Amino acid sequence: MNKIAYTAFVAFLASILTLLSANALSQSGDERPDDDLDTVTLDELAEHDGAESCWKAIHGRVYDVTDYIPDHPTEEEVMLEWCGKEATEGWDNKRPGVPHSARAEGMLEEYLVGRLVDEDGETVEPQAVEATSEIANDIDTAEARLSPAEDERLHRAMLGMPLDGHYRGLFIDRGGIQVNIAFDLEDGHFTRLEYRYLAYRDVDYLRLDEGDELYPVLVQHEQIAERLEGEPVTRIFRLYEPERVVDDIDGYSGATLRGAKVISAIRDGLNRGVYSWP
Repeated sequence: MNKIAYTAFVAFLASILTLLSANALSQSGDERPDDDLDTVTLDELAEHDGAESCWKAIHGRVYDVTDYIPDHPTEEEVMLEWCGKEATEGWDNKRPGVPHSARAEGMLEEYLVGRLVDEDGETVEPQAVEATSEIANDIDTAEARLSPAEDERLHRAMLGMPLDGHYRGLFIDRGGIQVNIAFDLEDGHFTRLEYRYLAYRDVDYLRLDEGDELYPVLVQHEQIAERLEGEPVTRIFRLYEPERVVDDIDGYSGATLRGAKVISAIRDGLNRGVYSWP
């Protein structure tokens, strides 16, 4: 009798699990068809580009994620970067090559407001509003998404090369920040480099006036930023020989420039990974 009761109990549990699975599948199939959704043009999407109203287009559908911004686990800037844009690339690359989870996809549907269309009312696919660096000059919209076999960004990641994007890095010594640097990479080249903080022994170089004794140190660091503009990221190693990067090599360069600190800050940014996508 015990065996019969046990068998019946197992069969009962199996039937319950089957019903639950069928119910879950039926619920996942309740996705609203595109024809039932309101249409949103690219221009209308672009109007919702901030924290007050943040809409994103993902795989042809438009979502109003404004209310979710305070609950998102990352910094607010990460979400705001994609407001008012076709954001499929960011969604499919939560980390390079790693998309958002199925749970996140389920949550996303709660914010669905419409489908993305062009001026003729035709559905806009992600490929139509993204682009690669090779054809960016020929396309007025955002960049076109490539297949995995053609995706240069993915290949660079697989080879351990830095991705295109915005980076931030630090050099910290004895608990104090000495260099805080921000830079952009495009095709592995610097397109912008600036110091968010630059100091040594309580001297904030960014606040120095032209007549201050240590002002030449700030000038030399600015020359570093200027000389790296447009150069491949590997040029940072020239900073081990300051005379190849800055002018007027003198006592300041040997004693204060400390190009290795800038190298360390840049490499810290690369190690941290992309701070925000271009």
